[in-house]
Amino acid sequence: MDFNEYISSAVQSLRNNLLRTLLTMLGIIIGIASVILIISLGRGATASITNELSSFGTNLFSINAGTLRDGSMFVGSVKTLTVRDADALLIDPSLSNIDHVAPLVTASTTVSANGEEDRLTIVGTTSSYFDIVKTTLVSGRLLTDDDELGLTKVALIGNDSVKTFFGENFDPIGQILRVDGRPIRIVGVIKNESRFAAQLNKALYMPLPVVLKQILGQSHLQEIEVSVKNSNFLDQTIEDASTVIRLRHNISNQKDDDFSIQSFKDALSTVETVTGLLTSLIAAISGISLLVGGIGIMNIMLVSVTERTREIGLLKAIGAKRRDILIQFLIESVVMTLVGGGLGITFGVLGAFGITKVIGIPFVVSISSIVIAVSVSAGVGIIFGIYPAERAARLNPIDALRHE
Repeated sequence: MDFNEYISSAVQSLRNNLLRTLLTMLGIIIGIASVILIISLGRGATASITNELSSFGTNLFSINAGTLRDGSMFVGSVKTLTVRDADALLIDPSLSNIDHVAPLVTASTTVSANGEEDRLTIVGTTSSYFDIVKTTLVSGRLLTDDDELGLTKVALIGNDSVKTFFGENFDPIGQILRVDGRPIRIVGVIKNESRFAAQLNKALYMPLPVVLKQILGQSHLQEIEVSVKNSNFLDQTIEDASTVIRLRHNISNQKDDDFSIQSFKDALSTVETVTGLLTSLIAAISGISLLVGGIGIMNIMLVSVTERTREIGLLKAIGAKRRDILIQFLIESVVMTLVGGGLGITFGVLGAFGITKVIGIPFVVSISSIVIAVSVSAGVGIIFGIYPAERAARLNPIDALRHE
């Protein structure tokens, strides 16, 4: 028999028991579809998160007060960063790659206006902050250096908070908010399009000296946001900035740092690693159904060998060799798994396309995952088809012909 005859014979045999063939392929279809679907959704989610984080800029890093080592990082009482530290980063000649520096403090306090009251995050910062963080000015103006120098009681309000206090389609420029009872005039409305920065649309932004002196009553910072001119030298700039801060804090050993630095580049790398591992783990778990499907194929092929014992005996009696019988049954198994794999790929891709459109993440289908799916399908067919095919090939023709 030539190869075309093997294929024709295998297809005809599978068509003779079409319902059983389809039910047998179901495990392979579900396994391949689920793996394709999960890998696609995982990569789509990773792309979505990466795009959102990238919108902040890959040329940024933040210096935070405290460290993870002593559990003090991000705690407001840590007093290791000052405005002078931020100023030093701008004027130090070794940090020529630094573009903007924005010292930052936050506080959560009660804000009231127009008969409404809510608890908002108050962000005390400088005008440079808005050169670093990509925000859109909806109306009014941004904070200025004059606001900081004059301790002007003004604020920018997030777009979502405008709706809370004043309702839809209201321009609050000039309106008065009360922050812990203090009157603050609104001079601008801003918004951020990133889903990861939704909280920024509910915050209130005020001049740093006003928040430090009149609201918090402190002189230390929580963090310093920094942008660089050339992101290719981001890592070197972070090292140089660390050196400057250590010198200012009289720290000789890196292990004794009282601050920590994180870049969005690091965050992107972490997100990609974590989502990649989770996707691979879930896809591997889903792949268990391929094992179940393979066992199902082996069982059905064993049943087929039993049902076609007389046919095998007749083929051997007219000259078919052991190799011919082995190849014929092996091809039947492979054809079944390849067809099942093809259907699984189709359902997986269509399912991924539909789900990504519903949840609003990029539709990503990896060619490599499809190649792997096809290879796995063929592999399952070969591995689980070898034993039934070998069993059929070993049948004695005389015994086979006598089989009832």
